[in-house]
Amino acid sequence: MILNISKSNSIFLKGKFKLIFILLSVLLIIYIIYPVLNIINLITSESLSLMVRKEVYTSLVVSLFTATISTIIISSFGIPLGYILAKYNFRGKIIIHFLVLIPLVIPPLASGALLLGVFGPYSSLGSIVPFNLTQSLFGIIISQVYIASPFMILSSQTAFKAVDPSYEHASRILGKSEFDTFLLVTLPLSKLGLLVGLTLTWIRSLGELGATLMMAYNPNTISIRIFEDNALGGIYYATPSIISVILVIMLLLLMSNSIGRFRSSNLSWM
Repeated sequence: MILNISKSNSIFLKGKFKLIFILLSVLLIIYIIYPVLNIINLITSESLSLMVRKEVYTSLVVSLFTATISTIIISSFGIPLGYILAKYNFRGKIIIHFLVLIPLVIPPLASGALLLGVFGPYSSLGSIVPFNLTQSLFGIIISQVYIASPFMILSSQTAFKAVDPSYEHASRILGKSEFDTFLLVTLPLSKLGLLVGLTLTWIRSLGELGATLMMAYNPNTISIRIFEDNALGGIYYATPSIISVILVIMLLLLMSNSIGRFRSSNLSWM
């Protein structure tokens, strides 16, 4: 009888546990999605007419361009670093991990001030470069690369760690070099994780504001345009810029999810 009571209590707690987690999850999802849906209430005929403002489209193009360039730069350096952190053990590895996290833990405005001290017109580097590293596209890209780089590094590290080492060992036994093994085995098996890293990096670059305010207020990115519109005319005036960036990010997420599903189905079929 005691066993039956214990078993019934376990079943009850199991069901209750699941219910609590579902409730907490639903509340969090509502908290995340409600502000996005609430933007519909802010749409007026006047705000729709503001959608065609040249400033909105120019800012969006600047953000799309710089975020793409920044993601390419971050990937070129971040994927190798993620591979090293995932596959090699060496003294000081924990220090490298700590250094990678610095852009995440420092407030973006503080990061912008630090970058300004290195790349500003009166810095030792900025004074010898024949073009402006601040208040230009270069300044935007410098800010985005600094702030968004941890997303690619950490995502690639996780993706490479998830690869079964036996496949890589088999490749080496068959005579392939470490570079060939990386290209033919490790990289293909890590592509879904790397795709997540690329997506997060691009979105973080697109939404960067704090460091960019310090490094390159002009030309305006879409984030600075939203900040400026809100300062000038309130949330209703900023609504067109907000809607445009939400639509772009939603489109990217849908494309990324579709590509991920397509590749997963191909892998399962093979």
